[in-house]
Formats: sequence, structure tokens, C-alpha cells
Amino acid sequence: MVVDEIHKNNKVDITIDLKPALDEQKLDKRLLRDLNEHGKKKISNIFRYWLPSSMVSVFIDLLELDPEKVCHQVSSKERKQIRYLLKNLRFSISGHRSFKEAIITAGGVSTNEISSKTMESKLVTGLYFAGELIDLDAETGGYNLQIAYSTGWLAGNSCMKEL
Repeated sequence: MVVDEIHKNNKVDITIDLKPALDEQKLDKRLLRDLNEHGKKKISNIFRYWLPSSMVSVFIDLLELDPEKVCHQVSSKERKQIRYLLKNLRFSISGHRSFKEAIITAGGVSTNEISSKTMESKLVTGLYFAGELIDLDAETGGYNLQIAYSTGWLAGNSCMKEL
């Protein structure tokens, strides 16, 4: 996990595709179309069509573009750089937020120590686990919620059978 690597003082780099629905060719066509349609507007304004406004100045800085430059002055080389950065935003992760702010946690009781049929501990009879207490995690909240719901239902039903 990323947090583990940070705690070991290892460098963690990630790359984000900000336009995953568009391949490079389609993205280039869209950039060209938008730059042509808004030729007299400043490049800093047109970026708002492609990015959240809070990211515009970051992109302008990373690309070393003049924010006052108008769209029809953007060269094909600059357009290629814009396209590349939209598809390959790379940065290093240097830290993490507190546990209270975590969206997804990792770690917990090993699945090797839990019966998958009942969610009961294999080590302590009558002890059941569900959700984020278990060392299971997925890429995004929906999957993690499903893990929590399913393991909670199974643990609850299994526990009730013991009463």
C-alpha cells in the first residue's frame, strides 16, 4: 500500500489519466476543435472546459504556458504537450492525511483467520468480523460498501444462529 511505502521512506509516484474516456487521437481532435472554436480566448480560460478550475493554474505552470496566450496561438507542439499531460499527469506522493479523513482503510484481521462461510474468527469462537475490520479493500467506495454490507449481513446472521 502507498501509506506503507511512504512510512518506509520509499518514493511513490502515480500517473493519472484525466481523460480516460478519450484515446489520444480523440483527445487531440477535441483539443484542436476547442482551440479553433475559441481562438480569441485566453488559453487559461479554455482550460476550464477540460479541467476543474482549481487545476487550471497548476496545468498552466506545469506546461510553462503564458496564461495570457490566446488559443489560436497555441502551437501543435504545445497542443501535444497539453494532450500528454491530460493523459499522463504524474506526481509524487509525499504524505497522507489522518485516519479520520480516510475514505478507504487498508489492513485489519487477515482473511486467513476468518471463516468465509460465517465471518467467525478461526481463533476465537463467537467472535465475528465485518466491513473494515477485515483486511479487504477495493479501488473505490462502492466495492468497499458492498464488502461492508455483505460481510455485515453474513456475520449478523451467523451470530444470530448461535444465540
